[in-house]
Amino acid sequence: GYRDPITGLTLMGSETICSALRKAREDKSIKAVLLRIDSGGGLVMAADEIWREVKLTRERKPVVVAMRDIAASGGYYIAAPASYIFAQPGTITGSIGVFNGLFSLRG
Repeated sequence: GYRDPITGLTLMGSETICSALRKAREDKSIKAVLLRIDSGGGLVMAADEIWREVKLTRERKPVVVAMRDIAASGGYYIAAPASYIFAQPGTITGSIGVFNGLFSLRG
């Protein structure tokens, strides 16, 4: 993880999370995975990589997602393939949206 110098929070990116999920998936002594999400989103590619690892892990053992203060956009997306999803009453979640545009200069 990476410690944010402003907030002091430890942040994890897709490489760290994907690696941890792969290790947990292969470790026979681990019976289930708890993934705590507190994220407003991020890069689409990173979220998709994590989503895939959550899905592959769930095929072998339960994956439990615990949403913290916010699990929006990519945070919400990576929770989707989990076995169980729990949120706090005040968790801000949802908002998977993709905007794509195509410009045409023809009449």
